[in-house]
This record gives sequence, C-alpha cells and structure tokens, in this order.
Amino acid sequence: MSLPGLRAGTGLTILSWLLRLAFLGSPPLVGWIADQTSLRVGLTLVPVFGVLVIVLAGVMAKRVVRTQEPASA
Repeated sequence: MSLPGLRAGTGLTILSWLLRLAFLGSPPLVGWIADQTSLRVGLTLVPVFGVLVIVLAGVMAKRVVRTQEPASA
C-alpha cells in the first residue's frame, strides 16, 4: 500500500524506526507496570496487547482502495 506524497523507501524507514522505538521502549514499560502492580500483570499485558494489534490489523486489512476514474472531456 502506498500513501500519496510518500515514497516507499521513506515509509519503510519510518516503520523501521517505529519498530526500533517499540523494541527499546517495551521492556522498561513492562518493568514500570510490574513495579506499580505485579510482575504477573506486567507480563500478562504483553500478549493482551499482541492480540489487540492482531484484531486492529484485521480492521485495517478490510479497507477498500478506490481508484479515480479518468474524467471525461
């Protein structure tokens, strides 16, 4: 899927950086949640959020891309 005004390489770079940030930010977030509540709650949230991502990805996959028809002269 492409976005208007955004090259494929640029989109891939942005996605790559977002994944790196999530990779580096997730463990401290889980640790903070575990400190505030318990380790069981902190580690239970990881698969819960994973399932949430899968469900939301299904919603995004159902989008229909409409093409513009050429204008008649």
